[in-house]
Amino acid sequence: MDTKLGCKIKLGDWLEWLIDKVTFGRGSYWSYVIAVEWLGYKSCGCDERKYWLNKLTCNEYKDE
Repeated sequence: MDTKLGCKIKLGDWLEWLIDKVTFGRGSYWSYVIAVEWLGYKSCGCDERKYWLNKLTCNEYKDE
């Protein structure tokens, strides 16, 4: 029987919420502009960062 505790906090989701509040909802726009247009990266890396941080604090992400 699987006894996962679940996620008490998803650090990536929390950080995304905080950045959204601090930048008045424009965080993804500015991260795209800086990373892709100014620095020439293929993406801003927001989704990868969010997944990595969630994996640190959430048991559900450990198996993936």
